[in-house]
Amino acid sequence: MDDKFHEGLRLHAAEWDGPLRAVIRRDTAPLPFSSIVDRNELPCELHVIDANARIGATELEGAAVVLAAADDARQLHLPSVAAQVGAKLVYAIEYDLRTRLQIARLDLAGRPLKLARSCQWLLGQEIRRRRALKRADGIQANGYPAAKAYSRVARDTLVYLDGRMNLESMATAETLALRGRRTGPLRIVSAGRLVPMKGAQDLVPFARALRDLGTEFRLDIYGDGPLASSIRAEIARDDLGEIVKLHGAVDFARELVPILQNEADLFYAPHRQSDPSCIYLEAMGCGLPVFGCSRRMWVPMCRQSKGGWIGKSGDPAGHASAISMLDRTSVLAAGARALAFARDHDFLGQFRRRMFHLGVFL
Repeated sequence: MDDKFHEGLRLHAAEWDGPLRAVIRRDTAPLPFSSIVDRNELPCELHVIDANARIGATELEGAAVVLAAADDARQLHLPSVAAQVGAKLVYAIEYDLRTRLQIARLDLAGRPLKLARSCQWLLGQEIRRRRALKRADGIQANGYPAAKAYSRVARDTLVYLDGRMNLESMATAETLALRGRRTGPLRIVSAGRLVPMKGAQDLVPFARALRDLGTEFRLDIYGDGPLASSIRAEIARDDLGEIVKLHGAVDFARELVPILQNEADLFYAPHRQSDPSCIYLEAMGCGLPVFGCSRRMWVPMCRQSKGGWIGKSGDPAGHASAISMLDRTSVLAAGARALAFARDHDFLGQFRRRMFHLGVFL
């Protein structure tokens, strides 16, 4: 079982005043960051169904409230099933149609026929999704784009910001003070999946442009994905090995959080699409300002928090130019504002808001 999902089940059990049932799908694909789990030790009843099985009344029988994923097309038929068993239905959703189309264009670049078929399928599923959301009792929208796209469709909408940082794991005033006393090159970190939708193709061009501007810096990249080998080759080709390091994927809590808090000054997120990436809030929870792109998630978050800067999407040279003009005082000040925003949106606080919202439907 996925480690984050397993941890989430335990948190649900701790925060929900009543019995729980989880319906999950069986698969044979390898799961990164997963562990073997003894189902008898889970804090809930577990129903395991085949990968493409249809969730029916058997799985939902006796439920008072059902929390389902509207991003999964296999769950868009649930309003009828929930009504059949007398349960309230709340959908969680994080991608809107524009984001899905952005991802398709990035993933299928150079394959126009396949892209056309994918977009046609997405448009068809969007009609189903809006019908399902309209029939549901409420939705929980992860991030600003989903909230804006679907709040008018739904009867009741909760907006939340997803992340993995609790208050006790966030940076402190002492962390920021120590960072302010350090000298040397500007330490920039980027972390996440090395895929086109996350703008991983912009990392080396960004570093090359920043070097050519004469800025003293170091870029550390944490993550893995299909673009890893090309990034490694670009680093070697452009003779950037002394200042750009590709470290691979690391454990979030044990490794990445201490690195962000103790070994970084600024987080670079050149995302090409508007998904509600939790890394924005997590970097901010480490007291780091974020340089992100003009995407519909980061723009409102940046403006509300004043915890970073916004650059044009797909313009690594422009990002480098903007960062080269930053001074340490402004970077530290933006990091302090980012931390304050993250503390107002810590994981446990956001989770409890979601549990309270579900309880309203009882």
